[in-house]
Amino acid sequence: MKRKSSTTNDAEDDSAKPQSKPSKKTKVKAAEESESDSELEAPIKTAKKPTKYAKAKTEDSEAGCTVEVSPDGEKYINLGKNKRATVRNFKGATLLDIREFYVDKESGESKPGKKGISLSVEQWQELKQATATLDELIAEVKKK
Repeated sequence: MKRKSSTTNDAEDDSAKPQSKPSKKTKVKAAEESESDSELEAPIKTAKKPTKYAKAKTEDSEAGCTVEVSPDGEKYINLGKNKRATVRNFKGATLLDIREFYVDKESGESKPGKKGISLSVEQWQELKQATATLDELIAEVKKK
């Protein structure tokens, strides 16, 4: 048995619903109108030309390495392939920071990447003492 619903019941149900919310169509139209108004008022943005920063200054150290100075004034040794070794103070501790850098496309400035390590002075001393052993291990691996 199928029930037939009367149209009068449906009309009564619709009138009982609150109609305080505007329909989706009116919201979309209102949003489009407000966007078009703001587009007229907003100034047109022009593309920024990348500014070229001064090249790093260089100094020769006693060990024969070239010490370069970044635009920020930090001295570093270029290790090649966008890697640098920098000695800096961080929260009162002196650290040797060996880090990979990348060139920012917008500004053309070299910025530090995520890849890197910071060694304390004590860790640096341990690494220096182990250089002969590390050289031997590298030679062994190269032979294979």
